Amino acid sequence: AVIGAGPGGMSAAIELARAGVDVEIFEAQAYAGGMVGGVVPEYRLPKAVFARDYAALEDLGVTIHYNARVGGDLTLSQLRDAGFGNVVITVGAQLGKALPLDGSDCDGVIDALQFLRDSKEGHASQVGRRVGIIGAGDTAMDCARVAWRLGDRDVTLIYRRTIDQMPADREEVSQLLEEGIAVRELAKPQRLLVDNNRLRGLRCSRMTLSDTRDASGRWIPVEIPDSGFDIELDTLILAISQQAVLDFLDGEPIELNARGYIKTDPATFETSVPGVFAAGDVANDGPATIVKAAAAGKAIAKSILHNN
Repeated sequence: AVIGAGPGGMSAAIELARAGVDVEIFEAQAYAGGMVGGVVPEYRLPKAVFARDYAALEDLGVTIHYNARVGGDLTLSQLRDAGFGNVVITVGAQLGKALPLDGSDCDGVIDALQFLRDSKEGHASQVGRRVGIIGAGDTAMDCARVAWRLGDRDVTLIYRRTIDQMPADREEVSQLLEEGIAVRELAKPQRLLVDNNRLRGLRCSRMTLSDTRDASGRWIPVEIPDSGFDIELDTLILAISQQAVLDFLDGEPIELNARGYIKTDPATFETSVPGVFAAGDVANDGPATIVKAAAAGKAIAKSILHNN
């Protein structure tokens, strides 16, 4: 059983099916592709790229159960009781972290992944003319560039450090700047400005970089006293970070790391429960690249075939 039809799950399923293993995929959405298929913008990764893999799954006789959310419809224990000798968990990190400010549940504040999914499905009408994005990773880049492509939008990316310290892929940052999307550097969100439960802006403090580095080697930003300023907004998209939803574990003794992701063997990707594997954004260091997820899926297939 493979939980999640993203790059990691599809990669594992294809390798296993080619070796003659019976594989069934359980996908929460109505389509395959996982985070990539539902969230990554079409301009960055066309659907045609996935069509080849989907066709391979069909040709190999892999069964995909769509709209089957493990955790809602099934638990990990039930899958194992149903006779699946091995279970591969590739559910991604589907839950965006909330902004720890009062009023973050008001109208106009949107989760990044939900925004990208809605946009890809053609219904992002809730986005106003003045759009702010908090974050500096690849997801934030996607949100800013997608919002800009909606047309007639004033889009600003808000970051507490400087552009050169953004963790996003450098090509993504370069393309963001080439498209003329504004970046408000050294700005730390302090308070949401809300009227009648409707967002109207964001109060920020100006920051400066200290001469001390953090664990990642980046200069630590510090707040400049009495430097508050407002950014007028109709929509604020939160692209702070993502976390895994693991309610489907249902009490199974699967070990998690300090960051809340599934801990696996670095070579085999097997979890603390024998026969249960995990890869992609849900495991180890959390969100990573499509290439790494696909490679991990192949490694899992190799591990399962070796043990059987």
